Amino acid sequence: MTFAGVVMGGLTVAHHTAVAVEAERLGYESAWVTEVSGPDAVTVLAAAATATGRITLATGIVSTFVRDPFLMAMTLASLRDLAGGRVIAGLGTSTPAIVTGWHGLPFAKPLETTREYVKLVRQLLAGERVKSEGIYEISGASLRSAAKTPVPIYLGALNPRMLELAGEIADGVILNFPTPSNTAASVAAVERGIAKAGRSRSHVTIVANMRTGLTAGFDDVAAPLRRELVSYALTPVYQRLFRDDGYAAEVEAVARLWAAGDRDAAVAAISDRMVDDHALVGSVETCRKKAQGLLARGVDKAVLFPVVADGPGGAERALQMIRAFAPKT
Repeated sequence: MTFAGVVMGGLTVAHHTAVAVEAERLGYESAWVTEVSGPDAVTVLAAAATATGRITLATGIVSTFVRDPFLMAMTLASLRDLAGGRVIAGLGTSTPAIVTGWHGLPFAKPLETTREYVKLVRQLLAGERVKSEGIYEISGASLRSAAKTPVPIYLGALNPRMLELAGEIADGVILNFPTPSNTAASVAAVERGIAKAGRSRSHVTIVANMRTGLTAGFDDVAAPLRRELVSYALTPVYQRLFRDDGYAAEVEAVARLWAAGDRDAAVAAISDRMVDDHALVGSVETCRKKAQGLLARGVDKAVLFPVVADGPGGAERALQMIRAFAPKT
């Protein structure tokens, strides 16, 4: 089995739910939902929970800066109840562009905030009455209905310090845009955190979102991949990741052209090599082989992130891709 999970997608909650239902039928272990500017993750997981009965449902990721720990704990307890325990909390800081630019909220001290946030959410889910005088000033908060078993918390992480923190405190780590070189470096950073905390490697699951375009022609899916890479290349944390991975020229070109207002040229500045390194593109066999290469570098579970060519029928083409890589096939 190459892919253990899938990323739900589409323009509507119904599209996301259809992916979860089909993924469950095909034998996938998990279905993940991102949260950027489409349907919110909580609504999607609630809908998927009522439509499925086995598959694990996960956020991947929701931002710690847009939901306070008490609200997040209430939400997770509710989703866990609705899904019969089939929930993973995939959390991350997101980026200042989204947190501040879109939500109008402050973005500061991501490491310290993440450490405290995870601790508080776990305490609240365990039924403790929580008092905190740290970054979050909380006085006597508690949930009326605590989770009977812990909700696993996975952290989306990119830079070495956040990856180490994830290894220290999280149940799992979510890697985004993995390449052969940055995957090996990321796994090493997570394992440093695991060792620092005196934990066992088996207690931390490393998953990687692998954008995948099932196509006979590279150009069919290159356009949407280029646009997505541009959106990430404009944020400082991903700029560092891409530069460290050998794409400084693309990062600089995108920043310069975008600032000049030449959006089309900025997208075109993403090279074929950069697209190919950050996605699985080609036949089923080609994509499986490339995914296995990333798994061999220390990733525990691969998550299929379908990328489809522009044009109508995208939701159905994504479902066809999920069927093509199904564990039962």
